[in-house]
Amino acid sequence: MFSDLQIYALGGGCASCSKPFVLNHRVRTAYCAGDLRSFENQMELGILGSGVRHVWMHVECSDPALLKEYNMSPDIHHCIKCHSRLRKEEIVSPVFSIDDANMVNPADPTDRGLALRDRVYFVHADCRNTTLNNQSSNILIKV
Repeated sequence: MFSDLQIYALGGGCASCSKPFVLNHRVRTAYCAGDLRSFENQMELGILGSGVRHVWMHVECSDPALLKEYNMSPDIHHCIKCHSRLRKEEIVSPVFSIDDANMVNPADPTDRGLALRDRVYFVHADCRNTTLNNQSSNILIKV
């Protein structure tokens, strides 16, 4: 039914609010900075090493399924949080819906994680600053 590629997360709770994940919660991913790798010929380029597991958090911890304040947009062209149309210069994160919060990895029965639905939505990294154009940061370089 599920392949081991669909097992995405250790633990069953939000990294931000610690509430347990359940069916239909809307989540986005994050990584531990210690898992970012850079190589000598790729100065400052962060690359995830093999075996890295995602850290998951709710899109909105106060409304984990996005039912109260936000309605899911019917397409991928709008932010699911603020509903504005996404522009090419905006910074977004993918959002997934949980299908099973305690899925067993078929390749390793001791490994449990999230099984996610196929549908992907998007949310701004910051709906108030959609292009992350803070003058105080030079980390994000746009070409």
